[in-house]
Amino acid sequence: MSLLVLLLVGCSRTGMRIRTYKKEKNRMENLEAAKDTAKPEPKKDTLTKEVTLLKAEQYSFLTNLIINNMVRAQQAAYDGRYTEAEKLLLQTLKWYPTPDALMLLGSVYEVQGSPQRADSCWQEAKRLDPKFESRTSEIPRQAPAIALPRQGEN
Repeated sequence: MSLLVLLLVGCSRTGMRIRTYKKEKNRMENLEAAKDTAKPEPKKDTLTKEVTLLKAEQYSFLTNLIINNMVRAQQAAYDGRYTEAEKLLLQTLKWYPTPDALMLLGSVYEVQGSPQRADSCWQEAKRLDPKFESRTSEIPRQAPAIALPRQGEN
């Protein structure tokens, strides 16, 4: 009797496995059929994506170059190396004209004794960014200092 029960149990498990396998096979076939009838996913243009990434990298690189030159030029101007500051700023303006670079170059020209060149730089900076003027304070030019006589001299 127990042998008969084991055979029946064994048959039912095997039958169950076969039914499960058939269900899984049908499900997979249905999925494949659904993929065939579904709209194909548009292929992404990898070239456009790569160009976009390259442009972002170039923009970042150029921005870093400009900032680096501006910092070096500002330090050179503070240290009194006006010719070096002028060269750095002119190089920066060739890459990309910014109001900050023009304002600093105008200041360098002013200190070097070229007020016309300074004015033209400042006007160009204001043209590029009309709000830039509100961020700067305008200091009127002063006449050259008159040497005052020292005490005891007349």
